[in-house]
Amino acid sequence: MWKINLNEAKTCLASLVKEVANGEDVIITEENGLAFKLVLLEKVTGSSGFDEGKLFNPEGLWEHANPIASKDIAQVRNEMWRKFDQKDKA
Repeated sequence: MWKINLNEAKTCLASLVKEVANGEDVIITEENGLAFKLVLLEKVTGSSGFDEGKLFNPEGLWEHANPIASKDIAQVRNEMWRKFDQKDKA
């Protein structure tokens, strides 16, 4: 088992992660007495571990968002350029 304070852990996080992947327990402590354990969740395939083509969606946040249509973007862009052109003429 590894026990390391937070400041030291910042400098060797990659090594600590490798230790956890090899089955070691790693405990990170803070000066205020709090302690945290690094845990291996699961092995994933691919380099990033994220599903390709899917966006990070914490707690379904984006499921309720209204999509923005390209015509809306074009309209806002045109309005922005009109205001910009008016400032140049003034």
